[in-house]
Amino acid sequence: MIVVGGIIGGGIFFTPAQVARTLPNGGWVLAVWLIGGFIALAGALTFAELGAMLPDAGGPFVYIRRAFGDRAAFVYGWMILTTIASGAAAAVALAFANYVGRFFDLSRAGGNTGVAILVLLVLTATNYRGLKLGAAVQNTLVLSKLVALAVLVIGVLVLWNRVPAPAPIASAEALPPLATGLAAAFVPVLFSVGGWENLNMVAGEVRDPARLIPRALALGIAIIMICYLGVNVAYLHVLGRDGMAASTSVAADTAIRMVGAVGGTLITIVAMVSILGIVNVILLATPRIFYAMSREGLFYPAAARVHPRFGTPHVSIAMLGLWSVALLLLARSRLDWLLNGEVFADWIFFGLSAASVFVFRRTMPTKPRPYRAWGYPFVPLFFVAASVMAVGSALVSAPIPSAFGAFSAVVGVAIYALFARRWKITGAVASS
Repeated sequence: MIVVGGIIGGGIFFTPAQVARTLPNGGWVLAVWLIGGFIALAGALTFAELGAMLPDAGGPFVYIRRAFGDRAAFVYGWMILTTIASGAAAAVALAFANYVGRFFDLSRAGGNTGVAILVLLVLTATNYRGLKLGAAVQNTLVLSKLVALAVLVIGVLVLWNRVPAPAPIASAEALPPLATGLAAAFVPVLFSVGGWENLNMVAGEVRDPARLIPRALALGIAIIMICYLGVNVAYLHVLGRDGMAASTSVAADTAIRMVGAVGGTLITIVAMVSILGIVNVILLATPRIFYAMSREGLFYPAAARVHPRFGTPHVSIAMLGLWSVALLLLARSRLDWLLNGEVFADWIFFGLSAASVFVFRRTMPTKPRPYRAWGYPFVPLFFVAASVMAVGSALVSAPIPSAFGAFSAVVGVAIYALFARRWKITGAVASS
């Protein structure tokens, strides 16, 4: 359940349309999702060794820091702020706005961009005021995604022969060459299959981890892929590849064509609530990373401040929320740019985290490992190679946001150099 709950987010309600736009037919669409599942399983099997070996470490930040040093760890935290978490929050808020646009004329609210900004600001303020309030919002949102997906898949199976064949829809955009299209399609897929690393939070507490962790990962990701493939089969059967590619709210369009406006409205509302929950969890959980980094002297000192009344890391929360708004505007509200920028940066550090397995096998050979990565060294090598592929896919399909991510990383290195020099001076003064 940790694996399933960590992976299934709001992405499946909008990323399949991004995938369909770059591929020629439904067979390629399903193949890309299936490959994404194998990549997620390889990553989960690799990360589980890290989580079982360092159960209280704090995830990729500490793996990267121990294996590759403070500079790499700082740049990881910097990229979470400037590209990864902020890009994900902005992208999902924009997808939410696309669904809202089915019910209301958004022109008076600044269009989809205005609604997305409003969502980001409201949820930032909600989490600024306290974890209890933010968690209460999250708890009311979490189950809706599973309900919506189950209704879609079961509904299509029940009505399979009653849904008329989708008519071809002419597109003004020509399909890219297959290699380019596959590169672009992997970006939203990899965005949607992330989250398996959540098992690391409890891997050190699992009884009989050598037997149960790989079993839980295999079963959990199998459930995910059955769900994701089932939803994509439903989309393809009802809308066709062309209809998926033309849709801005694919779950709603599928439901409306299946059961009419009323059923479509219900599915749309549930999808919207699920998508909203992803924005909230990003703004709730991620600022704690900056808070922890700052307390260890690896980030802007103000990020460690705790609000005297609300007890939250309010500076960190405000930093992430406001920069998410800025990034949305910098990306000109282009969903594909936001997704590509997030995947480009995120998978650099997924690859580094996975590579730390090889470093720790060499530098910490006697460290207790309740679970050892199944298929070592081939499975971790496959995942590292897949991470390189993911970064390359983002770069090929969207060079501008990828270049922004690379520039942000260079800026992070420069900022770290300034901080490191300051720390050395402070240390010298203190010792003198």
